[in-house]
Amino acid sequence: MVTLVVAGSVTACDVEQPDPGCVVQDASFATWWAKFDAVDQPTGTCADFEPLVGDELGVWKFSNPKAEPEPTSILVLRPLSLAALGQFDTDSTPEGFDKLQATASLSSGKDADQFCTSGEFSVAGVTADQGDYAAAPQTITYQFKNVKVYSAPSAPGTQMTGELTYTNNGCTANYVMRAVWPATECDPTLDPNDEANFASTCGPGSGINPDFDLACDPDVGVCVPAKAIPSFK
Repeated sequence: MVTLVVAGSVTACDVEQPDPGCVVQDASFATWWAKFDAVDQPTGTCADFEPLVGDELGVWKFSNPKAEPEPTSILVLRPLSLAALGQFDTDSTPEGFDKLQATASLSSGKDADQFCTSGEFSVAGVTADQGDYAAAPQTITYQFKNVKVYSAPSAPGTQMTGELTYTNNGCTANYVMRAVWPATECDPTLDPNDEANFASTCGPGSGINPDFDLACDPDVGVCVPAKAIPSFK
């Protein structure tokens, strides 16, 4: 079961402030939530395949300011449903632990659309043997690519998009990711147009930037971007 973190109120930066450059809000005290939109039909051995809906993500940016000829950064993505299977991984070495997360280089600056862009990601994966809980070991891989973090002064590193190729025991599916920080629970049974429900339906008071265009995902009860990234009202 995924545990969500509801962070305190997040406010936008004053647009008059200097541009902070490439900022990524990390998982030090609040995780991200990623919505995965399927772009095609899965292929391979897919009789028992369960499509991805979304996942809680641990996201970190690590920088090396002393790198030459210019500073470098690394972006780390850790799908928490994958990390939860680490205790059953048949590879108990440090290298096996490292494979529970995907890493790539990250640009130190932004493009014209205010996105920090990433390089080629390592493959995150696990072969989990859950003993009596599963009939056979489960081999899962996450291959991210074209990941971009939106880092405008008004929304510094709190929305992210990218592509994901997900494989589970021989069945492969492709997705586009719409991710937002912080991961925040909501109640899809409430009317989001009723002011009394705003805090519980991803509106003002929910803890997320009130300028974001969000929706409460009825499948998981989590706030997700309503549009392609960047998703603003």
